[in-house]
Amino acid sequence: MLDEDEARQVGAFGVSLDPARFQFFAEAAEGGVFADEARTATRLVDDACIFLNRPGFAGGEGCALHLGALDDGERPMDWKPAVCWQVPFRIEELGPGRRRLRRWAKSDWGPAPTAWCCADRVHERRGSASAFVGTESVAVSLGEELEALTGPEVAVEIQRRVQTAPEIDR
Repeated sequence: MLDEDEARQVGAFGVSLDPARFQFFAEAAEGGVFADEARTATRLVDDACIFLNRPGFAGGEGCALHLGALDDGERPMDWKPAVCWQVPFRIEELGPGRRRLRRWAKSDWGPAPTAWCCADRVHERRGSASAFVGTESVAVSLGEELEALTGPEVAVEIQRRVQTAPEIDR
């Protein structure tokens, strides 16, 4: 979690989720949603985030916070911890007034990460080599997130460049 405010928000959303949309609602009700009292990370259930509904769950596969936000007509990025909605984007500070946008790498989590992002965990468990696959560019499918990180002018320019770039493995 970025800070105490974010931890409070995630905790509040966690207890208010519809149990039909949150596979591990009972575990959260019993032991909370955080890994420890510092509340800097969510609990893991079977080596993945407690909010990650697994494939085959009747209430929907994927992030329970994401699904809850959509059910309430809100943006998922307003319910989820910053790291969750920012992945796969990463902003690097290069110096005064200079930043670079790139994708997150496992090495960004430190020397011995205990967990990786939800999508990657699901694909690792299924034996898939392609965790970040979609039907459209990430710059388009995560347009709101990109705009929140870079501002509208930069997001529009990135999307323009991606759309006009020669076809590559994106």
